[in-house]
Amino acid sequence: MYNRKLTVAMLMALSTPSVYAAGFALIEQSASGQGLSYAGAAANAEDASVMWFNPAGLTEISGNQAILAGHLIVPKSEFSNDGSYNAAFGNAPISGSDDNGATNGFVPNLYWKGEYAGYDIGLGINVPFGQKINYEDNWVGRYHAIETNLKTLNINPSIAKKINDKLSFGFGLNAQYVDLILSSKVDNTLAGDPASGDGDAKMTADSWAYGYNLGLFYQPTPSTDLGLAYRSEVTHFAKGKVDYTNVTNAGALATLIDADAKATVNLPANLSFSVNQGVSEKLQLLADATWTQWSSYKELVINFDSAQADSNTRQDFKDSWRLSLGGIYQLNESVKLRAGVAFDQTPVSNPENRSPRTPDVDRKWFSAGLGYKLSNALNVDVAYTHIAEDKADVNYTTNDVQYLVGSYSNAVDIFSAQIVWKY
Repeated sequence: MYNRKLTVAMLMALSTPSVYAAGFALIEQSASGQGLSYAGAAANAEDASVMWFNPAGLTEISGNQAILAGHLIVPKSEFSNDGSYNAAFGNAPISGSDDNGATNGFVPNLYWKGEYAGYDIGLGINVPFGQKINYEDNWVGRYHAIETNLKTLNINPSIAKKINDKLSFGFGLNAQYVDLILSSKVDNTLAGDPASGDGDAKMTADSWAYGYNLGLFYQPTPSTDLGLAYRSEVTHFAKGKVDYTNVTNAGALATLIDADAKATVNLPANLSFSVNQGVSEKLQLLADATWTQWSSYKELVINFDSAQADSNTRQDFKDSWRLSLGGIYQLNESVKLRAGVAFDQTPVSNPENRSPRTPDVDRKWFSAGLGYKLSNALNVDVAYTHIAEDKADVNYTTNDVQYLVGSYSNAVDIFSAQIVWKY
């Protein structure tokens, strides 16, 4: 058990996720796809990273291949207070500063593709979900969130087979590990003890869970590729503990004691349909529509092994869509140019459900990328994405006492690179 946890810890140490797809999903799974804003991802078999988006695409990759990719995510998430208040004290203003809790993140991907007994096989190691936000101890929303640190690791072996000259089928299994840290401040004035200042609450939990993914890859004409892919919901039964420091156990805070904690977390399924259309010998146009079943996650409810009431994040997530369009231009034998745009719909339903742990809002993607053939065995891909976001209004509470009122101003820059080895 110790060795298994140590191995997982070493792999996850490579990742400092800072989420920038809808909700807290990470779509950053390929540098070649990043340059397209992931347009046509389930129908674009440029390299073995297609196995994440559609395992059936493995049949379009000849021979053996290995890919190492990384994505540097540089976000901004600035909160501006606009009247946050405490309902327990006559709607008195909550003191504290504005803050930018966003932190830079790094997301790695690793893929291997081979062949065995007439089947195309693959292995992907990914970080499909993640969130890293750190606020200052004195910010105005400190009673809702200080640290949010969600890390995941997904191990995804896949197998694919051509059914006929036009149609391929692929299937994969997923073993997924989740590690979660949530911390916040506790207002001791609710216990009649303002002299003690704020206390601290910190919850830690982890879990292993399992799922599957499958896909179809269809070529109705030599210049048209279609992809249909499904990735299942993964249900985690996370267990951990909550620890309190400098909390006055009286009045409204009387039940806040150290205790074991658990939560059932449904990480959502998604369904993608992609098109990759050759327009000429040099130009391809790609499009994608992806639906994510965020309503299965809904919200995070934490149960405590004590008299403390359950903690409910009240996020009320809704299903969402991601739409993208892109193009690939073969400039010459060695150089490919890529560009793409996307609209990424938020699952957050309204300002009342916009948590400072996931200050999510609709996003617009603008991407550009370049692929360079170093040799017959080695390719390099680089990409850049700017994500523009609408103003995100907030009117949030989890306990009907402390209300966070204001807005977020968000933006993201992503720098991606990968090396592809064909052998």
